[in-house]
Amino acid sequence: MKRILLSLVLAAATLAMLPVAAHARPPAIIFDTDMDFDDAATLAYLAQEHKAGRIDLRAITVTNNGAGLPGRAIRHARCLAERLGLRNVWIADGSGTAPNSFPAELRQLFDRVLTAATPGCAGDETPSRLRAPELIRKVLRDDPSAQIIATGPLSNPAAALPSSASRLTSMGGAVKVAGNLCCGTPPEFDGTQEFNYWLDPAAARAVLTQSRGTVRMVPLDAANEVPITSVFLDRLGADHRTPAAGTVLEIVTHPEVQPLIADGLLYWWDPLAAMSAIRPGHVEFTSGRIDVVLDGPSAGRTFLSPSGRLLGYGTAADTAAFEQRFLDTLNGRT
Repeated sequence: MKRILLSLVLAAATLAMLPVAAHARPPAIIFDTDMDFDDAATLAYLAQEHKAGRIDLRAITVTNNGAGLPGRAIRHARCLAERLGLRNVWIADGSGTAPNSFPAELRQLFDRVLTAATPGCAGDETPSRLRAPELIRKVLRDDPSAQIIATGPLSNPAAALPSSASRLTSMGGAVKVAGNLCCGTPPEFDGTQEFNYWLDPAAARAVLTQSRGTVRMVPLDAANEVPITSVFLDRLGADHRTPAAGTVLEIVTHPEVQPLIADGLLYWWDPLAAMSAIRPGHVEFTSGRIDVVLDGPSAGRTFLSPSGRLLGYGTAADTAAFEQRFLDTLNGRT
């Protein structure tokens, strides 16, 4: 009996000295965003996953050539981080101009919406001293297993190359469905493109083809299945118990956003992409060789090509499961 007890004690001591398995730590996340309305909703979602210990949100990197206005975009990121209780997360902006520009009227609209959602915020518009691509490289040097969730044009991750995350999940592209250009985009484009990749086609192509880690794309093929509906807004209106849920509710019930939802123009594009990176099962993926058109009427279009990069791309989404998980996570329910 003494020998058996001694063996058990030694075995326990040996296990105690073994290194903790890598998967026991929450994955480090860099959130690269252009601070659109659904980017803000995504940050609210990520903040809740961070607080629950399912991710370690290390950095928020902001693009200035997407839906957010330069200066205002990082202001909104700072203000939202403050409201959501993200006190030790680095925030940096970067990227200059892109070949194409987000419609000015929409940029102004979303700026008003996010300003209204962060009343009394002390965040300012000062550019970060450490630029976004440098911050991405720093986080990846410190933790090569870090992942990037990108929900805007891929200008910052492209500028950070050759550094590559272990996995990059990008909301962008349209493989077997039509694009979503609208609302004042130039008429010379043929409408096959999704907004994020159209804004900076070269950056999209560089990231998709040159990143050394795993690349996954959540295109409109999957995101078209998660429209923002009045039914879901009613559920959120009756169930918003946290600052995260309250923030999302304020954004989507803003008087200037409501008509866009009623017209069927707005979707949970970015929260779906983020959720697919953290909670498998809400997006159905397949693999294919994807390339990006760099110029001409189809600039920014993603297409299957023998010479493209083999990656996973979303083809469908579980709408009901996504909505329930999104609502539960925003409210702090695991």
